[in-house]
Amino acid sequence: MKTLFIGQNIIHLKSVDSTNSYASELLRQNSIPEGSLIYTFEQTNGRGQRGNVWESEPNKNITLSMVLYPNFLSADKQYLLTKITSLAVADLMADVLESSEKTGKIKIKWPNDIYIGEKKIGGILIENTLRDTNLQSSIIGIGININQIVFHTTDKSTSLALLANNQFDLKEIMDKLCMFMEARYLQLKANKLGNIDFAYLQRLYRLNVWNHFVSDSEPFEGKITGVSNSGKLQVLLKTEETREFDLKEIVFI
Repeated sequence: MKTLFIGQNIIHLKSVDSTNSYASELLRQNSIPEGSLIYTFEQTNGRGQRGNVWESEPNKNITLSMVLYPNFLSADKQYLLTKITSLAVADLMADVLESSEKTGKIKIKWPNDIYIGEKKIGGILIENTLRDTNLQSSIIGIGININQIVFHTTDKSTSLALLANNQFDLKEIMDKLCMFMEARYLQLKANKLGNIDFAYLQRLYRLNVWNHFVSDSEPFEGKITGVSNSGKLQVLLKTEETREFDLKEIVFI
């Protein structure tokens, strides 16, 4: 592993319900080194946002959790972790698909999904604990579709194998992900927020185009203009008013 700390301490599980749940239990029991990586190639009950289940065929995909201690971040800036994790996964996709016309289609769908075109290839679930006004620990859960060809629960998913017509070494892809994640995390620690925000906006799904949404059961049109520091989606309405929406307040159509 060509990293300083992410992935230097590895816990490999043959099978587990959720790597995030396993990491959470480890943190409750004792302290583990920053950058510790918990991974499995058979996750039986992966969790996503809004209570969704993450479908993952055994030995086909990457499902992992990283433990970080970002105590330099105040609680109101915790969305920055979602930004850098999303960028790290996007960086990985761009690296693997470097010779493909699909690299320009790699997008971050707010709040935490990675898309290639109109299909989802990866998801992120971050669980933070706080001490006073700062973060104490973060469990960064990442799921990426690698070699899975058939998806039973949706027709809106894709994988690297489907995109590249090739099979990939899961361990090699995971090692690369750790490298990209460490680079983005160090960028955050160095307070290079301008670089992070610029890169994030370049990848933001459906940025500056009119979209159909639903909020409070009411459909409307809006144009995504960005994401606030607290992680709310910024949407320009037809009335020229800009509104901010939290996770459960807006749905893409």
